[in-house]
Amino acid sequence: MKLVKVGCATLLAFALITPTANAQWWKPKPRDTTPPTVPTNLHVVARTDDSVTVRWNASTDNSGRILRYQVNGIYHEGNSTQKTITGLVPNYTLTVRVVAVDPTENESAPSAPLMATTAPDVIAPTTPGNLRLTATISPSSISLAWDRSTDRWAFRYEILRNGELFADASSTTTRLRHIPRNSTNTFTVRARDTAGNVSGVSNAIVVTQPPSDDGTAPTAPTNLTAEDLDDFCGSVILRWGQSTDNADPQSAIEYEIYRNGVFFLLATGTGIKGIYAGEGLATWTLVAVDRSGNSSPASNPVTTNVFTDQSQC
Repeated sequence: MKLVKVGCATLLAFALITPTANAQWWKPKPRDTTPPTVPTNLHVVARTDDSVTVRWNASTDNSGRILRYQVNGIYHEGNSTQKTITGLVPNYTLTVRVVAVDPTENESAPSAPLMATTAPDVIAPTTPGNLRLTATISPSSISLAWDRSTDRWAFRYEILRNGELFADASSTTTRLRHIPRNSTNTFTVRARDTAGNVSGVSNAIVVTQPPSDDGTAPTAPTNLTAEDLDDFCGSVILRWGQSTDNADPQSAIEYEIYRNGVFFLLATGTGIKGIYAGEGLATWTLVAVDRSGNSSPASNPVTTNVFTDQSQC
């Protein structure tokens, strides 16, 4: 095969005779900067207690295609105009906006905002069962247990004494205190969810408290102090002088800790207790209680003003 040499002059001549119309082929097309039209008629088409489904009229674009929609910033395919937003809770209202995006990533203006609310929770927890006495702790205190209720949402248990609300609990066991000594009582349990739906009442049990001749209360706790540990978690150490009682040793005396006059937690047989006090200003007092349920006068009050930062805990 014979090679043919082509000189620069030949190439120049070839370029000069190329049609001028073809000289524009290399120029890039102008970028599309026109956004899609705004999605319209955004409305709710369905709702449950943990979701809402919205629909809208499709946007249009000069490219002929919508690449995607963004519903509250979350991807949604461009060939669909219906979106179910999940992971919500009952009676929750959220604002929904939709944006259309074309293949060149031009975004429309957001749709008009839509206020969408999930359905209320109207289903009660199941009824707790198998209520039973697990221990008689003292003339004024017993322990109960029962089988768990179920519900889609958070709930607590209410313990009824002789048909009246007596205490509540978050688990399937509880200790009841301040039951009148030498008394016979009927106990039942029911579950109540956060929406106020109440289950049926459990089986009833009848419990008789043992008698006690002790009607004398312990002495009041003394010299209550509070030490803020400044650990950003709300940790406080309470210290006090222990109470005494005519019938029970100090180790058997319990201390009810009150925060701003509301029962907070229980401490037993000691003069020191570490607590998570929560943020802000709080006034603390203590009441001593003996095994027969006799309550002392309150201790001196002590005040804390706690700052918390849970990111540091």
